[in-house]
Amino acid sequence: MGEVVNDPLDGLTLGQLKLFAEQFGLSGVAGSIRRATASTYEQFTETLYSDLNEVVLSFQENPELRRNDGEDRLTIEIVNVLRGMGYNAGHETKIGGHTDLSVRGKNNYLWIGEAKIHSSYDYLFQGFQQLCTRYATGDANQDSGGLIIYITKNKNSSKVITTWKERLSGYGLDGLEINSCPKRPDFVFDSTHMLERTGTPFKVKHIGVSLFFDPQDKD
Repeated sequence: MGEVVNDPLDGLTLGQLKLFAEQFGLSGVAGSIRRATASTYEQFTETLYSDLNEVVLSFQENPELRRNDGEDRLTIEIVNVLRGMGYNAGHETKIGGHTDLSVRGKNNYLWIGEAKIHSSYDYLFQGFQQLCTRYATGDANQDSGGLIIYITKNKNSSKVITTWKERLSGYGLDGLEINSCPKRPDFVFDSTHMLERTGTPFKVKHIGVSLFFDPQDKD
């Protein structure tokens, strides 16, 4: 009989395999391992945000294809990509109303996102209020959500996010704290405030998606 050759990867732990995948640029493998091994709600949300960031960056590469899409069309595309990554993601899931985007995980992990095409800052605040006063439960393993801001009609998307951050500070939210996001500091920020329903902190990631498109080389 021929000699049995052992695959050197067979003896690797998940941690070692993840490191191997990262070193060799196998982002799909590394991402799958991160999602499968998230053992806390914080790890679950951190992994989700990392994946959402990749989705947003890919969207922004072709704004000409998406600038005329509606909120539902854009959000459903995000949902489909997340499902392809293995997430239990849904659109119009019934949780205190029909949520734009929900992602569930083990141990009753729940993250809810509200999506708005920016037309005015009052409209963004309406979406923020929908998220925080209608959909969010604020319970353990369910105390984070996101506001996805599609910027299709405005150039200078960083100014849109900066102005929104300033406006949010003026709404008198209980215990509001705002922090910048190191990965995309001009387009993403985090807020925490006391959820009215529970009296406990609720964290929201405000995610700008820059889809304005007006090429100047046309005749």
